[in-house]
Amino acid sequence: MAAADDRRMSTRATGVVGIAILSSRVLGLIRETVFAGLFGAGKNLDAFLMAFRLPNLLRDLFAEGALSTAFITTFSKKIAIEGDQSAWRLANKVATLTAVFMSAVTVLGIAFAPQLVDLLTWGSWSADTVSFGDTLVSKTALTILLTRIMWPFMLLVSLAALVMGMLNAKHVFGPAGMASSYFNLGSIIDGVAIG
Repeated sequence: MAAADDRRMSTRATGVVGIAILSSRVLGLIRETVFAGLFGAGKNLDAFLMAFRLPNLLRDLFAEGALSTAFITTFSKKIAIEGDQSAWRLANKVATLTAVFMSAVTVLGIAFAPQLVDLLTWGSWSADTVSFGDTLVSKTALTILLTRIMWPFMLLVSLAALVMGMLNAKHVFGPAGMASSYFNLGSIIDGVAIG
């Protein structure tokens, strides 16, 4: 009987995560279509995509990569061996360390945004100008500004990944699976509002 219940729970969890991933992909396609329609394939969109690249790459490495995998495993073992109270103490310590470390990385990323943009663009954008409001600015300057605005994204997503790991360890898969969909939906709404 317990094996049947486990199989049923696994099937249900797989279905929930599958629907969440499908929703995320569909909303991602809509997001890309909306951005292409609002900004076109021009220098402004180039600056946005380049500014988003580094925080997003570090999000993949830290938040949804090593940190999440290691944390979920350790948190689950703590629950199984020592109980919930010990697991929540671990979660509190890891969340605090993550907030401190990622805050430092965020501050460094904001401070060194010009060097990071030059590294990512190989210095080839300095001659290009883009329209920003009523003024013309260099494409590099716009990318640096957008990079500085987007750095806190990595801090917040790292903390969200920890919470998602806690939810997964407690067998709550829906809200964690829908995180990408919420991001895409927010991007669509904000993009339309700003555009």
